[in-house]
Formats: sequence, C-alpha cells, structure tokens
Amino acid sequence: MSQKKNLKLIIEYDGTNFLGWQVQKSGRTVQGEIEFAFRKIFNTNKISLIASGRTDSGVHAKAQYANIKLMTDMDTKQIQKAINGNIGKDVYVKICEFVNENFHARFNAKIREYRYFITDKYSPLNRNKEWCHSYDLDKELLKKCSDLIIGEHNFSRFCKASSDVKSKICHIYESEWNFNHGSGNYVIKANRYLQHMVRYLVGTMLEVSRGRYSITQFKSLLNDKNDDIMVFRAPANGLFLWDVIYDQ
Repeated sequence: MSQKKNLKLIIEYDGTNFLGWQVQKSGRTVQGEIEFAFRKIFNTNKISLIASGRTDSGVHAKAQYANIKLMTDMDTKQIQKAINGNIGKDVYVKICEFVNENFHARFNAKIREYRYFITDKYSPLNRNKEWCHSYDLDKELLKKCSDLIIGEHNFSRFCKASSDVKSKICHIYESEWNFNHGSGNYVIKANRYLQHMVRYLVGTMLEVSRGRYSITQFKSLLNDKNDDIMVFRAPANGLFLWDVIYDQ
C-alpha cells in the first residue's frame, strides 16, 4: 500500500524563457512546469511544490531546493527520470530523495546564496547568463561597497517599490566580488532577500564604481537614510540562485 512521503528535489534551470519560479495566471513558470509533470505522472491534481524561494523572470538557478508530499511506491530514480522526461530541456531535476516528513524547503532554509555574473566582453553564447556592461569599473570601490553590505541592514531602498513584506531587515553573512580579467561575479549569502534586492545592490554598486555615487552615499542607502539617491537595478540575466544551506 502506498504511503505519503516527503520528496526533496534539487533543480537546475535556465530562467531565460520562464516568467520566474512561481505559478502565474498565464505564461511559463518553473513551478508550473514541474507541477504539471507531477500531475501527469501521478494522475492527481493535489500537487503542491514548495521551493526555498522564488526567482524572478529571467533569473537562473544552479540549485533550487523544493519539496513535495505525495503518495507513491516509486523509488526516487524512477521519479527523477519520469519528471525529467516530462519537462523542458531548460530545467532539470538533479537530485531527488525522500527526506524526513518535517523537512520544508522554504522554512528550514538558513542561508541562501546568490551569484551575479558580469563581463565587459560580449559573447552571444553567454548573453543570457551574464550582464555585459560598458563601464570602466573601479574594483576597489566595488570591494568597499560589498564589505559594507555584510551584517544586518534595512534594505528598503534595495527592493521593489511595491514590496509589502513587514520587515525589510536582512542579515548578510557574505558579500564579495571576484574578478578574472574582464569578467567578474558577485557572491552574496543571506538569511533572506527582498524582491529584486540582489539586482538593485549589484546595479547600484556598479554606479558607485563608475563614479556616479560616493561610498558615503551608498552606505546611507543601506539603512534607508537617503531618499535623494536613485538605486539602479541590474538586468535579470546575470543572476543565479546558487545554493541553499539547511541545518543538518
């Protein structure tokens, strides 16, 4: 007899042709595509896939964690093969395993890591995976900005204006830039994020780096103390949900 089990998934996807993770009224989404596959395989409409967090339209994931509870006698290899056989080639379930019934992909997540990729050399092959900019960047200023982000701050100025979350306080555990010739990536690890937060941070840091704003002005934005400075949002294509860390 089938028993209800808690299935954990680790999913990789190219977000270029998706309207984000979360199911929308219309348009293709990662959650919608995977849930459709589950409904087809298990012949049920009672499917609810929980993710570690939502990614926006055009944002990618190297490791999006999710869980779903379902009645099944299938083993995890069978499920993984069946799901991957019923979804597009731009999304792939890398790992599929049964876990403790209390595991919750969103609420049990402790740290989420994002990476943002930039370059000053355009590549048709990588155009959907990195932001090709035309700025003369001061890498030392970028480092100073990223160091300021570490710790607990009010990120009200670095989120979508219509965001209605009660608290806009986030704790940043790691924030750093890495460069290799003309290409670079920004790594950030935090307990939570606001909508578009990483993209606003990256875009505004690049504005400081190219001399449009000072470090002092950037610092004032971190605690919602300056309404006179416009923040800039980097494009979605350079952003990746890189990993999620859970308590063992």
